[in-house]
Amino acid sequence: MATTRVRKAFRYPSESEGEDEPDEMDEEHQERLISSLQTEDQQKNELYRKCFLAIPLFASFFFLYAFVVASTTRARAVTLLSVSSLGCTAYILYFMPVEAPDRKGKKPVYRVEAEKTPVEKYLVYLNGALAGLLLLAATVSWRRGLGEVAWREMLPAVIFGLTMFVRQQLAPLDLEDLQKARYEYKGA
Repeated sequence: MATTRVRKAFRYPSESEGEDEPDEMDEEHQERLISSLQTEDQQKNELYRKCFLAIPLFASFFFLYAFVVASTTRARAVTLLSVSSLGCTAYILYFMPVEAPDRKGKKPVYRVEAEKTPVEKYLVYLNGALAGLLLLAATVSWRRGLGEVAWREMLPAVIFGLTMFVRQQLAPLDLEDLQKARYEYKGA
């Protein structure tokens, strides 16, 4: 009996064919990839944290100079409050740990709160109140027609708001799903 063979036409492999097929990795490569992602994220977060730390520090130098040249008691009090707020803002940005996104049911809230020091618990709120007090002083200055003074009094609150936004963006990557999936995709 004669068998017939069906011949297929030759095709050049295209670049789009390789993209459809998932690349399989072995366990060691998966571990290296996850650890490199974590270290890269930590390095970038540290760099951005240091870069944004320059904002409250330079503003503090400005307010220290303003304290030296201030002529009234109110101006000196406002500059001292501003330097205090900017110091707290720098401390919050650099020294307080940025928490990773927590999944529901992972750890009870009361345990998370119990592990925090009083500084970690209350410094953000106290600095927010201080920034609010400086905003109130800026509003009073604005109504008196002292626009430049009002902007200067508003600056620590603006820097505090910017710092809190940046701090939220610097949360570590959540690689938990990737770590769970690493053993499901075993390669050759």
